[in-house]
Amino acid sequence: MSVTIKKLSQVTLLSTLAAISATLLTTSPATANAAGTVHERSHVAAACGLYRDGDAAQYKNCSGAGENIFVTYLLGGNTYFCVPSGETRYVGRWSNVFRVYNRGGC
Repeated sequence: MSVTIKKLSQVTLLSTLAAISATLLTTSPATANAAGTVHERSHVAAACGLYRDGDAAQYKNCSGAGENIFVTYLLGGNTYFCVPSGETRYVGRWSNVFRVYNRGGC
């Protein structure tokens, strides 16, 4: 039994990869509840931690105490912010924020 393998053209391969990438970038993350069922996030502002709001990177503190966060950027210096309990803080442009680390209370 012989198996033939069909080679894809570069244009077909690139357009397929672009379609897959676009799908991955536009889908919203799912969260699992205690029962293990998965639900889509219904509203971005309900997210805790780092989230995107347009081109703004926001950090929401859902804990019961202030959080001292360390923000690393792709360009420019890194910085610390104190985010009080239950508040949201603008931490920079979404395209420039690399990661946010929780460094304890403030």
